[in-house]
Amino acid sequence: MADLRRRISHLQNLTERYQAQEGGRQGRILAEMVDVLREMALDVEEVTANQADLEEYLEEVDSDLITLEDEVYDDLGDHDDDDDFSELGTDDEGDAEYIELECPQCELNSFYNGELFDREGIQLTCPHCGNILFDSDEDHLVLDEEDIDGEIDD
Repeated sequence: MADLRRRISHLQNLTERYQAQEGGRQGRILAEMVDVLREMALDVEEVTANQADLEEYLEEVDSDLITLEDEVYDDLGDHDDDDDFSELGTDDEGDAEYIELECPQCELNSFYNGELFDREGIQLTCPHCGNILFDSDEDHLVLDEEDIDGEIDD
């Protein structure tokens, strides 16, 4: 960057030394071009400084995010991939029980805090499609007809 400023400064000195502005139209055009180059070099320098600031800020955010992820995942505890979250009880530390529900609409699984099922005036919806899975006013899981038929046949 310093080399670019030095070269433009050298061009500006040459145009002043040879009095390019007094050399007619071409001289004025050349002097104007050198001024534009000087302004562009200053803008490029400013953009470079801003980019360095942004990169430093991004590294700080990335570091903070890693720290936050570590704290959050440490709070959740270590679970193997084979854990069955649908049957988790409270652990020794009194953490909440999580219940796994499969949405009858989109057939994707979601985990819900077991305490939510004891509250009144609450509806639990699928985070994927928005389908209502549990309605505390009706005090039951909302299943599609195939699930109900399948349970009766079994």
